[in-house]
Amino acid sequence: MSSASRAACGLVFVSVMAATAPAQAIHPHYGIGGGLSIPTGDFHADANGDGYNAGWEGMALLGFKLPGQSAVGVRFDVTYGENAANDKLKADLTATVGAPTDSKVKLLGGTVDLTYEFGTSSPAKAYLLAGIGVYNTKLTVTSGNVTADTSKTKFTWNGGAGLSYGMRGAALFVEARYYNISSPFGGTDLRYIPIIAGVRFGGK
Repeated sequence: MSSASRAACGLVFVSVMAATAPAQAIHPHYGIGGGLSIPTGDFHADANGDGYNAGWEGMALLGFKLPGQSAVGVRFDVTYGENAANDKLKADLTATVGAPTDSKVKLLGGTVDLTYEFGTSSPAKAYLLAGIGVYNTKLTVTSGNVTADTSKTKFTWNGGAGLSYGMRGAALFVEARYYNISSPFGGTDLRYIPIIAGVRFGGK
């Protein structure tokens, strides 16, 4: 069994156990956030310098601590973001088409993550998270009033860390993660780092 398969089985097991636990033991939290989406590797620039600039990403989340646990939890995220072509790619596309041409990559997906929050009496708490999901990657090319696009939905994994600060039934948070989307258009995987700030409510 591959490491990805083992991770998937582990997350499914955790989710099923949480779903069958007494409802009164679960205190969900939910939130929203937004921030920068920073391409890395060939997504940022390939050997010819063609690539995509830092863009934006928005996120909605729902999570809860596992019953009987003060540190370990499960979180479900849905995100959407866009990255525009860098000047080198736009110039190359324009030269190929013979008219001003631009391109964007649009990412829409969801993940399920395990979270671990470090215990402290302070309202500021550090946490780790990692998980798997699926992402739809849409590549668009626009020249004049004509836009062409293609999209693929692929497996993704991610891992990262964050810091939250609790205040009056809510918590502000900032986090950074590393995403790896399995080669959406052949070739190398698509990799990027979102840095997100937001607010969440509920939980315990």
